[in-house]
Amino acid sequence: MGEGLQPYILIGETGKDFEGTEESIIQKFFMNDAEIIGKYRPVDDPDRYMFFVTTKHLKKASRNGGDYGLFLGVLNLAVDVKGEMVYLSVPNIDYWGNLFLRSDFDKVNKAVGEFKTELPRLLPKLRGRFMRPFGSAEPLSIDRLQKYQYMKRLPTRDEMIELGRLENHSDAVKAMEERLNKSTDLIKLFRYDVIRKDATLFGVQIPQEREIAEMLDSNERKATPFYPWQIAVVSGRVFAPVPLFKIPAGFPGITLGQLFKLRKLSKSIEASLRELRISGDGE
Repeated sequence: MGEGLQPYILIGETGKDFEGTEESIIQKFFMNDAEIIGKYRPVDDPDRYMFFVTTKHLKKASRNGGDYGLFLGVLNLAVDVKGEMVYLSVPNIDYWGNLFLRSDFDKVNKAVGEFKTELPRLLPKLRGRFMRPFGSAEPLSIDRLQKYQYMKRLPTRDEMIELGRLENHSDAVKAMEERLNKSTDLIKLFRYDVIRKDATLFGVQIPQEREIAEMLDSNERKATPFYPWQIAVVSGRVFAPVPLFKIPAGFPGITLGQLFKLRKLSKSIEASLRELRISGDGE
């Protein structure tokens, strides 16, 4: 299966300040028909920023990748300011694609390949272009990612947080919009509708981001692309990744001691997400 994969890719250093970086990203995306569908400041950290972007190849991958394809539809483009330097990083689509889509990832190989070829062209000119994987001291094999479970008795991809199901897909999406608008805990960051498919992905900011960062994100190279949480609506079924699946996948170097603390934090994240539950009557 070739070499292992790491969760993130450090694209490079922009050679501009934050404002100059932001301006050049927006301009370049506009020129290349890439859509910015949202942006926010992860962990409420003044030195971190994120653009949510979709492109024609990501749209294709999200449509053709089975029930979990929608997780590939939106790119988290992270901007990290470090002194005079401004770095760009993204999730590694091969890593997260194998994790969420499993064998269905094979169906979108062509679209993903086209996206990876296209990505450098979509971005502004950089002072340093690295395209360097990071985030895991020991890269994970494709086989391990497709069967991912941090350790026995922890969740697999099949164990999602189920937030309800409605007969009609558009009713489920509408109910989720209403829930997010009323939520005190969660902030809606974007909504992405897969073309010609009953599938919608919401990005949300959970209130526990800072606790995740303090516990796990202390390396010199920040895992900023990790943070937004996803809520998926597929054919009326509403679900979200379980923290004890998604967080160890995003921080594979997690220790058993950290995992012990994470169990408590995970319950808090789940409680925030379960506030969004919809029932059969849409209430």
